[in-house]
Amino acid sequence: MFSGSLLRFNLSFCFLDDPDPDDGFNYKQMMVRDERRFKMADKDGDLIATKEEFTAFLHPEEYDYMKDIVVQETMEDIDKNADGFIDLEEYIGDMYSHDGNADEPEWVKTEREQFVEFRDKNRDGKMDKEETKDWILPSDYDHAEAEARHLVYESDQNKDGKLTKEEIVDKYDLFVGSQATDFGEALVRHDEF
Repeated sequence: MFSGSLLRFNLSFCFLDDPDPDDGFNYKQMMVRDERRFKMADKDGDLIATKEEFTAFLHPEEYDYMKDIVVQETMEDIDKNADGFIDLEEYIGDMYSHDGNADEPEWVKTEREQFVEFRDKNRDGKMDKEETKDWILPSDYDHAEAEARHLVYESDQNKDGKLTKEEIVDKYDLFVGSQATDFGEALVRHDEF
């Protein structure tokens, strides 16, 4: 009975081993990837996530000790020929899918120029790990400031540069999903909100 149940289970879920046609990942690959990320986030190695460790797992770009995993995962996602580099076509292909004979939009041409002039710093036609890190995790980028600017931009209905209680309430869902408000906890703890 047990082996029959196991066989039925394996046959029922064998589709999880097949790569998704959209992104090429399958369930097993995602489990390996998540386990690797979890182990890196688990600073004390006890296989139990504290609040900080779980947040690092969910938002690794926010934590210095997680930046290598962000770069590694980005390269795995974009490096379609698995040569350990991101070439120009892989870089563009991650953002834009060319449809037949249509001309490329202007922003794609701009991205091609960005790749050649700024991303590929050693001019070898591809981005290595360090060049990829500089692209996705620039050292002068402040995530908290960027998130705050995003919240104000999206919520400031009268465009005065300040948020009223009403503007925050109108966009409550945006604030609840933001790490800047500790995923909505700041809205509950502070009387002014």
